[in-house]
Amino acid sequence: MEKTIFLISCLFVQNSFAQAVFQSFDLVVSDPAAVVAAMDKYQSSSTGRDITASVILYQYAAAGDNMATHAINVVHSSPEEMDANLSRNQGSQDAAIWLEEMSSVAQITSRWMGQILLSGGDPNNITSTNPGAIAYFMSVSDPSAYARAFSKFVGRNTDVGQSFLSSMIVDGDNPATHVVLNYGNSLGELFSNQPQMQDGWDDYVSEAGHLRRIESVAALNVVKRWDP
Repeated sequence: MEKTIFLISCLFVQNSFAQAVFQSFDLVVSDPAAVVAAMDKYQSSSTGRDITASVILYQYAAAGDNMATHAINVVHSSPEEMDANLSRNQGSQDAAIWLEEMSSVAQITSRWMGQILLSGGDPNNITSTNPGAIAYFMSVSDPSAYARAFSKFVGRNTDVGQSFLSSMIVDGDNPATHVVLNYGNSLGELFSNQPQMQDGWDDYVSEAGHLRRIESVAALNVVKRWDP
C-alpha cells in the first residue's frame, strides 16, 4: 500500500474532541530544512495566524513499500472548523507563497481525509517534543464492535503512551478503513511497549481479532508541530 502515515496526527486530542477531522499528505522531500522553513513562514503569516487547525510534520522511519519520506497532517477540531480554515486559505497570497515554496522541495504522493473516533492512554505520558508513532492501517468489518473492543483495551493501559482510533473517510483505492496510532516518547519506547505486551491483549484479540485485517504498518517521528 503506497500510503501509510499518520493519519491522525492529532497528538493530545481527547475523547471530548472526537469530532475532529483531518487532512493528510504523504510527501517525498528533497530538502527537509526548507520544508520546515516554509511551514514556519506560513504559520507566522496573517493567514497562518488565523488558521485554527493544528499542523504536524512527520518523518517516516519505516513504511514498507511506501516511498514517501515525510507526512503532513492538518487536524481541525470539527468539520465546521475545517470549512472555515479552507475558506481562509482560498485566494490567500500567504497560502499561494507557501504552496510555491513547498512545491520546489516536496512532491505529494498521496492525500486523504478522516475523522478521529476515540483516544486512550494519557497525554501526560508524552513528554518529548519529537515523539514516535506506530500506525496500524486496518480494514474493519464491524466498526462499532471494533471501537468497543479497542476502547476497552486502551482503557486498561492508561499508563502507556497515547493511542487514537480514526476512520479513513476519503482515501482513494486504499483498502484500509481505519487507523490506530500508538504514540510514545520515542520509537524505542514503543518497541518496548508493543500492544501484545500490554494488559488485556488476549481479551482484545478474542473480541476484535476477527473484525480487522491489518493492511500495513508504519513508524514515524514528529519533526515539528504548529498549534493555533
